[in-house]
Amino acid sequence: MITLQNDVLLAVEINELGAQLHSIKRRDNGLEYLWQGDARSWGRQAPILFPFVGRLKDDQYEFDHQTYHQGQHGFARDRQFAVVNQDDNQVVLEQRSDDETRQVFPFEFILRVHYQLVAAQLQVSYEVINPADRSLIYAIGAHPGFNMPLTPTGDFNNIKFTVSPAEEYSRIVLEGPYNDSGHPRLIDMTTGFNLDHQLFAHDAIIFKTGGMDFAATLTDLATDHGVTVSTKETQYVGLWSAYPAKANFACIEPWWGIADNVAADGLLLHKQGMSRLAPGASKQYHFSIKPF
Repeated sequence: MITLQNDVLLAVEINELGAQLHSIKRRDNGLEYLWQGDARSWGRQAPILFPFVGRLKDDQYEFDHQTYHQGQHGFARDRQFAVVNQDDNQVVLEQRSDDETRQVFPFEFILRVHYQLVAAQLQVSYEVINPADRSLIYAIGAHPGFNMPLTPTGDFNNIKFTVSPAEEYSRIVLEGPYNDSGHPRLIDMTTGFNLDHQLFAHDAIIFKTGGMDFAATLTDLATDHGVTVSTKETQYVGLWSAYPAKANFACIEPWWGIADNVAADGLLLHKQGMSRLAPGASKQYHFSIKPF
């Protein structure tokens, strides 16, 4: 386990398996902000989604006349990362393509995850590098879960969800595990709303952010503590909690990609929300987590 800490407010733990966050605490109040996982509802904590976000139709896709099988959210979350640079308040971890990944994803890649503590904020960057001589087609996203409520005596229904800018958004509806972006709905976020487990009866609430700066905040109204996830250039941000398990956590998920469309034909070249990276190029994706 990797530990980062600073003299201001934060102590963070990171697991080299999946480069997944394991703990986020403020030193001044001792609260654990990150969901600690529970197999009865959701056993993960903050998986990195790569090279796919969401589910593929029939858990498969076709590229270059060959069919590949791949489960929900890709494979990066279940593979070891190597530490390539570390000091007290930052770390860089790396995963590379190999014979195992090529069985399900026929591209060369280098995926680096940067975590850095800056005052009371954890800054996260995903860096994708294409070392090959052909384009890399992929999607990437984050899936951090937060304890909500933050105390054992709290109430999930007393958690307020707000966003900035506080305005009306296009909401992408899911039909089963697939997106129905052709029939979006408007969601009024001018005042936000309190959480309710029933909100997630049909999976995540997906905001189409379209590349704009976007911040989402969960506030435990009983304590006035919570967390803000600020995103840059995301196409979508998801809000999710387990259902019908009704566990005390909520995820704020910055996505640069999305599950297959209900009308998807299975061809990778046609898949919605995928990025294309030129040979030798690299791209970074940024968001931050600020517990308060």
